[in-house]
Amino acid sequence: MINQLISPYNYSPQEIICVNNTANNWGSQTNCIKDLKKNINVHFDNHQNEKCCYCGLLYDRTGRGEIEHIVPKENAKYPQFSYTPNNLAKACQLCNSSSMKHTFDSVSQLNPVYEQCEFNIVHPYLDNHLYHYKWSYGIRRVLIAVNNDSDKARESIRIFELDSEKRTRARAIERNQEMLDDLYDLPLNVKNRIKNALKKF
Repeated sequence: MINQLISPYNYSPQEIICVNNTANNWGSQTNCIKDLKKNINVHFDNHQNEKCCYCGLLYDRTGRGEIEHIVPKENAKYPQFSYTPNNLAKACQLCNSSSMKHTFDSVSQLNPVYEQCEFNIVHPYLDNHLYHYKWSYGIRRVLIAVNNDSDKARESIRIFELDSEKRTRARAIERNQEMLDDLYDLPLNVKNRIKNALKKF
């Protein structure tokens, strides 16, 4: 239900120049940064199927999707990783909010090479999610639990409230909808009616 990401964003040569020239200033209003953010958003919408890299739910279930810096950029503790491809993904507004991930320091042991850092949470790219999480599937709930006594899973479940009632029910609704989509090639208006009906449960 929460899938490991396999397609980080690959910068074009022009985008690399832009990134180098803005000196890790993600908030820059230059045209090249605006264009870069637009391209990154499109890339992740396509490769993540518009699902949050942390909770696995569609963005519109928990607010809009936002470009996420897995190692946070806000505290300027790791400026060297701000634009690292494996540090960028797309998260829902709720998971990225101040009450959840926001500026949480996801690094437990720093290494000059990003991929060799140790992380406190299940990393969207670098960890096998099937190793860390296990699932129980029901019609009205899809439950998540820690697999293999994983501390990363335990911390991710805590931070992102992955075992909350709202999340377990939302996962079941999405899973039921996807199963219906696979079973029937339904017109869009019928799919929307089914989605609205399922939201009432």
